[in-house]
Amino acid sequence: MTRSGMTLKTIGILLLLIACIPPAAAASVVQLTNDSAFDAYPFWSPDGSRIAYVSSDGVHAGIRVMGLDGQNPVPVTDDHSWNLFTEFDPWSPDGKKLLFLSDDGGGFDLWTMNPDGTGKARLTEGGRILPIPGLSGYGADWSADSGRIVYTFCLFDNSAVWKSLVETTAEGSPAVNLSDVRKDADIWIMDADGGNKKQLTTGGDALLPLWQPHGDRIAYLSDTSGKSEIWIVQSDGTGKTQVTSGEGDVSGYSWSPDGTRIACVVAASPGTLPEFSLWVIESDGSGSEQLTTGNWDRTPVWSPDGARIVFRSESRDRKLWVMESDGSGLAPLDPDNPAYMMQQWSPDGRAIVVSDGNDLYAIRLEDPAAPESPGFGVTAAAGALLLTACLFRLRKEE
Repeated sequence: MTRSGMTLKTIGILLLLIACIPPAAAASVVQLTNDSAFDAYPFWSPDGSRIAYVSSDGVHAGIRVMGLDGQNPVPVTDDHSWNLFTEFDPWSPDGKKLLFLSDDGGGFDLWTMNPDGTGKARLTEGGRILPIPGLSGYGADWSADSGRIVYTFCLFDNSAVWKSLVETTAEGSPAVNLSDVRKDADIWIMDADGGNKKQLTTGGDALLPLWQPHGDRIAYLSDTSGKSEIWIVQSDGTGKTQVTSGEGDVSGYSWSPDGTRIACVVAASPGTLPEFSLWVIESDGSGSEQLTTGNWDRTPVWSPDGARIVFRSESRDRKLWVMESDGSGLAPLDPDNPAYMMQQWSPDGRAIVVSDGNDLYAIRLEDPAAPESPGFGVTAAAGALLLTACLFRLRKEE
C-alpha cells in the first residue's frame, strides 16, 4: 500500500471517529420569574407543560401556576394568607390536582384544588400537619394512582407558638424559640377526598413519608432503632421493615423513578465536624453504595430515567451538582451560580427548574442523556484539526 493510501485510510478512520463523537453536553439558564416576591418550591406538572410554585411577600404566601417558560403566572390561592407546598411534589400523578397546606388562623391543614385554583377541598381538620413553617420532614405525598395520600399528623398542639409567630412576623423577626416546638408525629393515610383516614404508625417518631413510585409501599424516617433510619411499610400498615442500618443518621432521601432504589443523605461525624454523604440502597435494604464523601451533600433528586442524580452541596462551593447514579461523572450543574436550590427535573429530563430564594430559573440541558465518549479523549474540534492536518499531509505528498 502506498503512503498516500495509508493516509487516506487514516482520514477515513478519523471521519468515522468524528462522526461518532457526541456533542458536548451544555446548559443554558432561562430566568422564569422577575418580581418583588420570593419565589420558591417549583414543581413541574406531570406533562411538563406547567410549573407550580410558592410566591411570598415575606408576610404571606400564595401558590401560582405558570407556563414552562414563565409565561402567564396565575395566582391560584389567596396571597393574603399562608398557602404552601410541603417538601414533596404537590401534583397528583394524573396532573388533575394540587396538594397544598393552608392556614385559616388555627394551623396548617391539607387541601387539594384544581391547577387553575377551582375546586378547593379541605382534607384535614385541626391544624396538625405542620408544627411551624420552616421545619422539615412533614407533609404529604400522592399514591401512584392519584387515589390516596400519605401524610404526617403531629401529636400535639402548637397553636400558641404559631399565633406568636404570626403576630410578630409583621413587626420584625419572630420571637419564637423553635426548641419549644414539639416535632413528634405519626404517619396517616387517606383517600384523595379526605375520607377513610387510617393511622399507619403509633410511636410518634415517624416523619418524611414518600410513596413508592409504581408501588404500594411507603417509606419514612423513624428513630425507633435509636437513630434516624429509613423504614418501609405497606399502605395497609403491615410489613414494617427497617431498610438502612448505617452508622449515621439519615436526614433525607428520595425514591428512584422505578421504585427499586433509594438515594439517601447520611450524617456522619468523622472528626469534630459532621459530614453529609449521599448513598444509594436497594429498596429491600441490600446493596448499599456510597456515592459522595467528605462534604455536606444534601437533597438528592433523580432524573426521570433514573440515570443521574442532582444534589446540593454546602461545601463544594455551595452549588448544585450532577452525577451518574453510581457516583461517577460528578460535575457542577451551573458553575456560575452557587445560590440555586430546590431543584426539580422536568418530566422529559431536558431541564431542571431551580430557585435562588428570590426568583425561579430553568437550566436547559441541551443534551442531557449524551454520555462521554467511552474510548476517545478527543472533541469534535480536535478531530477537525486532525483531519485538516492529514489533508494537508496528503496534498504535500501528492
